[in-house]
Amino acid sequence: MRIRGEFWRLGSCLILATLGLACGAAPKTNYYTVRLPQPPVATDAGKGQLGVALPQADHLLRQDRIVYFTQQHGLNYYQYHRWAEPPVSMVQSALIRRVQSAGLFGDVVPYRAQKGLDFVLRGRLLALEEVDSGTEVSARFGLQLELVRQEDAQVVWSGGKQCERPVGTKSVDAVVDALSSCVEEGLAELTRSLGAAVDELQRAAAAKQPEAKP
Repeated sequence: MRIRGEFWRLGSCLILATLGLACGAAPKTNYYTVRLPQPPVATDAGKGQLGVALPQADHLLRQDRIVYFTQQHGLNYYQYHRWAEPPVSMVQSALIRRVQSAGLFGDVVPYRAQKGLDFVLRGRLLALEEVDSGTEVSARFGLQLELVRQEDAQVVWSGGKQCERPVGTKSVDAVVDALSSCVEEGLAELTRSLGAAVDELQRAAAAKQPEAKP
């Protein structure tokens, strides 16, 4: 009985030691976000209120794992490298900052199905991922947007941007840097196109206004 008791105590110690080693071997999880510079602020602000909706996306871009595709079209995730928030949320926040800074509207807010807005900016996030093609690594970003006038649900502008940029170093940090550059380029281009459409809408609205009587 004494020998059996010693055996069970030894076995328990070995199991606990093994579990301890397994737990201690787990790598640290690293979190990332797209790193965008502060856009230049316009001196004049436009009119009206814009709501920016959370972009639609496949489930891959609505979770926090960083996605990469291989040459054989295989889909993989980094286990210990994750986004600080889902890509759709990061893009929504970046869009709000970019449009606010451009001064296209008097107020820019997250869209949560509220009424009383002048326009809603909605769209679909197509890609925010790493692509591995043999020895080449690239970062891929894609976004489609459309501006909807809320009072009659009419689409008054639409635009899209896709960007694929090579990554110099095979590391998650380098991939995130390249993705950040793509997002910055894409949002800047889309905001310029949106701004031109908003200017045209404002000119058309002003032309419809009756002339003031002397």
